[in-house]
Amino acid sequence: DSIIVEFKDYVMMLEAGQSEARGLAYVAETKKLIPNKPIRYVSNTHPHSDHTGGLPVLVAEGATIITQKNNEKFLDGALNTPRTLTTDTLAKNPKKAKFETIGEKKEYSDGTRTVVFYHVAPAPHSNGLTFAYLPKEKILFQADFTVTAGEPANDHVKALGPVLAKLNLDYDRYIPVHAGATPLTKADVNKALGK
Repeated sequence: DSIIVEFKDYVMMLEAGQSEARGLAYVAETKKLIPNKPIRYVSNTHPHSDHTGGLPVLVAEGATIITQKNNEKFLDGALNTPRTLTTDTLAKNPKKAKFETIGEKKEYSDGTRTVVFYHVAPAPHSNGLTFAYLPKEKILFQADFTVTAGEPANDHVKALGPVLAKLNLDYDRYIPVHAGATPLTKADVNKALGK
């Protein structure tokens, strides 16, 4: 439920994990795979608990949170108040959460790698819902728009459909945060949407 993206001078983590334990594991694995680059950014697709549990770990790591502007007030209040659990990673290594917010679209690029974030609106799931698109790799990574092969689209995927149609993104891989064991493709998304 997370992807790491290596840029020239830093790493961007797409989603911090569902819990502090997972966030710690993701940071450790990232440092093992890419040992000499800081995790500069972590994206948050929306502020539900199963998408924010690992954020304290990444804030303690010094990463800036990329999130839709509708989420900033909530996340700022959740992360920049005194920590009451003494075993919490952020309580042990206090740092102020920093944010870069997304309106409708925001792009990060260093000339070799690009990640573009888009706001999904309207959506029944959250008014601050975003997804990430990696154009070179043709990957669409998103939050709770889970597609089950052979099943019709749920309301969340139906809300994503018009956004994808409007943007007309060239992607092959469709990776939901709550991914199943079966890899998904653009064709799976279109089939679920009845296209």
